[in-house]
Amino acid sequence: MIRLSVGTAIELGILNKKSDIPPTTAYIMIGEKCINKCSFCSQSIESSTRKDKLSRVIWPEFSKEEILDALKAYKGKNIKRICIQSMASEEAHNSVLDFINYISGKIDMPISLSAKLENDEQIKKFFSVGVDKIGIAIDAANKELYEKIKGNNYDEKLKFITEMSKSYPNKISTHIIVGMGESHEDIYNLYTYLKENDVTISLFAFTPVRGTKMEKINQPSIESYRRVQLMSYMINKGYPKEYFKFKNGYLNSIKLDNDILKDINKGYPFEIRGCKDCNRPYYNERPGSTIYNYSRPLNQSEIDLAIREINL
Repeated sequence: MIRLSVGTAIELGILNKKSDIPPTTAYIMIGEKCINKCSFCSQSIESSTRKDKLSRVIWPEFSKEEILDALKAYKGKNIKRICIQSMASEEAHNSVLDFINYISGKIDMPISLSAKLENDEQIKKFFSVGVDKIGIAIDAANKELYEKIKGNNYDEKLKFITEMSKSYPNKISTHIIVGMGESHEDIYNLYTYLKENDVTISLFAFTPVRGTKMEKINQPSIESYRRVQLMSYMINKGYPKEYFKFKNGYLNSIKLDNDILKDINKGYPFEIRGCKDCNRPYYNERPGSTIYNYSRPLNQSEIDLAIREINL
């Protein structure tokens, strides 16, 4: 089974609808019946929600022929990368390999893969068929939460991610989800450790999805998320821990110099970061609701709002 995010299908011209923020990556989901038990995910084997959703995004099904034809015919300038989200099963992994081999040499775009891969042999196999970057999600920012929410060993996963990053420099990425019960200090510690090990990191706001075990958990406050965005932006810029003051784990204050103030006033810390050319429109929000991750440069009113939201 192969699905496109609804925004991707619209941008490629195979779904006749309108989208206010075009994706800069073609998002493709492959497989069904994920064997993972992630408490927050609509694709979890334990979830009762509809299977054409991932986070808040709808994923209609298309044939591989329709997708390849649309990619080959695409004349727009927005989409610059393909990102394949694979279900956690051997069947899905084989389907991903088949799809990559099917499109190989027929389109000129780098390919990212987000998948539950657990050994170097699997990683090597996907790189060998042309994958440019591989995402291995950590999601939860501390050991207790990870093992409760995902049901796997945190230390083993973290070790695997960093070992693969050493073996494949600048080729490994991961996700951290903010708002699942961790502290800001947990995020700081994990983020800096991953950064020191050259792992590309994407931030997501926790999004409750009906039919999952965590459907009744609220999203993080926008103040909390904005502070994590700014903190992670500054970590990427090389700012040390003394710039961040935590109180009972909460990021209580941030020391701001002139360079960071200039960037804040341009909205840079609040834009999506992670893999190159990935803007993930509406993964964490509905159109018209509070925007957690801006998928494009902010306008002045949005910058002013984000500065009020961060409340420093």
